[in-house]
Amino acid sequence: MMIFLASTAGAAILVSIAFYKKKEKNRKALLKENIPENLGLLNEVPAQKLLSKLEQALSYEYENQVKIRFLSEHPEVSEDEFEWRMFELKRYLLLNSIMKNTPMFSVKVDEIWHEMLMFTKQYELFSNKYLGKMLHHTPNLEPEPAPQERAFFDWVFTQMFEVTEYTWRAWGAFFQNPMDPTVLKNVYALNAEELKQRYFKVNDENEELVNYLIRQLKKQILESEEMYIKHKKGKFTRPAGYGDLSTLSMVMVFYSYYYFDDYWLYAKDYAYASQTPGTSGCSAVFCGTGDSSHDSHDGNGCSGHSCSGSCSSSSCSSCGGGCS
Repeated sequence: MMIFLASTAGAAILVSIAFYKKKEKNRKALLKENIPENLGLLNEVPAQKLLSKLEQALSYEYENQVKIRFLSEHPEVSEDEFEWRMFELKRYLLLNSIMKNTPMFSVKVDEIWHEMLMFTKQYELFSNKYLGKMLHHTPNLEPEPAPQERAFFDWVFTQMFEVTEYTWRAWGAFFQNPMDPTVLKNVYALNAEELKQRYFKVNDENEELVNYLIRQLKKQILESEEMYIKHKKGKFTRPAGYGDLSTLSMVMVFYSYYYFDDYWLYAKDYAYASQTPGTSGCSAVFCGTGDSSHDSHDGNGCSGHSCSGSCSSSSCSSCGGGCS
């Protein structure tokens, strides 16, 4: 009996140590030291000119003032989390400088933007250096902006940036909504100059990037046509949970183009990455771990929180069914 009890206690200790190490590993993932360099731009994305202009416009002194003020007003937020929020805001600022319509989809990120606005002179100086004009903050008056606006945001974001664990927390669920089929038809039919006028802001620093994005979207539409001939319902490889998710945008383009009304019925089959052997976490791709104010919901109860890392594999078999 004593041997059995000792073995049981030993096993419990080992399980506790393993659980603690797993928690520590997850916690380390959000340390500021782990923030990707170059805003996590994917290797092939030609955005260095734009990134350099942003870095030169946003001075260390100004950023540090924002940091000190924000942390003093939000003691519940750690310095590490502030740095991650600022990291995502800078990504948003890049998107804002190339897209004609860029709603803010994150309360966490928007709070940092609001704090920047409090330093009016510094903010005006930053705006003029970065864009040559005032970068106005326009709040979303609707609790949930048009889903097709979010879909286009998701497509551009994942073409440009690495998706991290904190990306899900900040922005909520990606790829839950289909892209506007009218936009896709325009991309298919119109030339690059016409598309620039409709959907993008173009200048010397970002024109190469805009051309790249237009080529990528045209390419994915053509690849969707080729796939439809072979596989009417589509056939894709399940992506990883983090990192380069640019190929996942192909899933969104295909089902938006051919199955707009039934988009989630098909897209949910690619909602999760393959689980790593020995793990029980729900590695969500579509659902993420969004903040409570901006969780995205589909008609079947899937939200940013419903598919968090606390879910078990069995309870997260499909996004459409939600997680218990």
